[in-house]
Amino acid sequence: MSAERDKIVSILTSLHYPAGKKTEEYTFTLEAVDMFYYKRNIGAADIKLGFVDGAKDGGIDYIYSDEETLYLIQGKSSPSLSLEDVENALNKIAKAFTKFKDRKFDELNEAVKSALSNAYDDLTDDKNVELVLFTNTSFDKAARKKIDDISKNEILSKFSVSVYDKNDIDLQRAIEEESADLVTEGELLLELGDDKNANRLAFGDGKGIIVNVRASSLKTLYQKYNKHGLFSYNLREHIVQKSVDDAIDDTIRKERENFWYYNNGITIGCNDYSIDGYKLRLYGFSIINGAQTTTKIGKSNIVNEKNDFALTCKIVRADKSFGAEEDFISKISEASNSQKPIKSRDLKSNLKEQRIMQNKAANNGKYSLSIEIKRGVRPSNYKSVEKWQRVQNDYVGQLIYSCIFQRPGKARNSKNTMFSSKDVYQTIFHRNHDYNTLYDLVRLGDTYDTYVKKLAETAEGDDAIERLSMAKNAKLSVLAVLCYLLKKKRGAIKDRNSDGLHEDNIKGFLVSDYPGDDLDKLLESCFGFVIRELVRIYKQNESALKLTSYSNFLKSDQYYDDIILQSFDNLDEYDLEKIGQFMEVFSK
Repeated sequence: MSAERDKIVSILTSLHYPAGKKTEEYTFTLEAVDMFYYKRNIGAADIKLGFVDGAKDGGIDYIYSDEETLYLIQGKSSPSLSLEDVENALNKIAKAFTKFKDRKFDELNEAVKSALSNAYDDLTDDKNVELVLFTNTSFDKAARKKIDDISKNEILSKFSVSVYDKNDIDLQRAIEEESADLVTEGELLLELGDDKNANRLAFGDGKGIIVNVRASSLKTLYQKYNKHGLFSYNLREHIVQKSVDDAIDDTIRKERENFWYYNNGITIGCNDYSIDGYKLRLYGFSIINGAQTTTKIGKSNIVNEKNDFALTCKIVRADKSFGAEEDFISKISEASNSQKPIKSRDLKSNLKEQRIMQNKAANNGKYSLSIEIKRGVRPSNYKSVEKWQRVQNDYVGQLIYSCIFQRPGKARNSKNTMFSSKDVYQTIFHRNHDYNTLYDLVRLGDTYDTYVKKLAETAEGDDAIERLSMAKNAKLSVLAVLCYLLKKKRGAIKDRNSDGLHEDNIKGFLVSDYPGDDLDKLLESCFGFVIRELVRIYKQNESALKLTSYSNFLKSDQYYDDIILQSFDNLDEYDLEKIGQFMEVFSK
């Protein structure tokens, strides 16, 4: 049994799933979901609420959503799936979702209804829905073309459709790689032609140069350095995008002589470069744009010195050094990637304030964090800290916005806005961070995740499942409420109407200086208290506000300010005393 499957089986065992649900037929889907959507970090609560495979599931095995897209996922572990099987599986999911939209709930089980309602309401206004099929079958080019045609039929054309076969899954597994800082030295071979200077264009006294390079030399560069800094300054590592990948593959196989015309080429940033005949030597460099092109060429079995072709390469040299001109390099990186389907977070990944936050958090002694600021690139202290201390900057931003600025709805519902909105970005990331506070916010989040995992393992009965569903959806709201109570405890505010409610007025440790040995126990009591209150508040307002899910309720900061905080301001004496005892764990 692989380590990945062993982990999934272990989680299923902790959740008391029967042996029949631990076979490869079921674990195949969960392994794929873990790899493609959870970055190998799927947990018990995720599976408890997202894994809906069963009677009346509408052909849906798993439901997952991010800020922008709802993914309805089916897995087929068979190595011999037919095209008819593919079409039937996708059509069944599409019809089930249509029933959900038409409120025909009788034809769907409770797990599907609950998971769909929360996930769908959690989306932004665009509400993109993607049907996903994972299969252990390998499809050739002709079969892929037919699958593309299937996805355009009358039923499926209303959705985005992704079919990941064995080859796609193997590729995704292969590119789960770490990256280093910069490549110290390397070389590419130029495509010179008859006139050695004809295929070269210099700009800015040699600070920038455009040349044509041989694909075979780029492949060699990839094979040597793809795990050691080759993509360090690219805004994103190569992420499987089937339409683009297939187009590059097709050109390499059939029209190599036209690759130069069809492809945008690559951009490399470097500390220095030199040209000696047909050799382009690079020093202290990274690919800024073109990871997808480079990866496909690097992995191609066709590209070699006999089957070679030219592609465009732009070289940008920093006047002083990469580090000294990182803002200039970042602007080039942002501009050259701005037309790609990447997230706003990626466009900020090399900015000074992000690197300062990463470095200072890493150098905060025993209270350090390893903050990833660019997808796929691990911080230098990644291996020197505990797993829970390894976080991404967007998650840190969510914690800051939710807890310190008391905006859990926006932090939850508009994660991309933290990076795309200038005002919100500056509020969150241009502040004077207290790194002890950041450490404790992350620690609170991790303790909460552990609590939810325990809740998932013991949840039996409708009331317990209700609390689990609320807990899974309400993480940022629960932590925000506790920080609201902390603001009151410290005298920063009196109640929800105080001017300081949304101000930057929480500093220092939150819980790490608590002297007792019952810290986790008290925190779990805090979490449980707030979650029970949130369930009560939701039920009390469900009819009047026409609420459809916990997610729909928690995404509104107006509901948070006017309903949730008002309820906590109006707790009776018994509950005030109880939560007061639990809150002793927080620093004054």
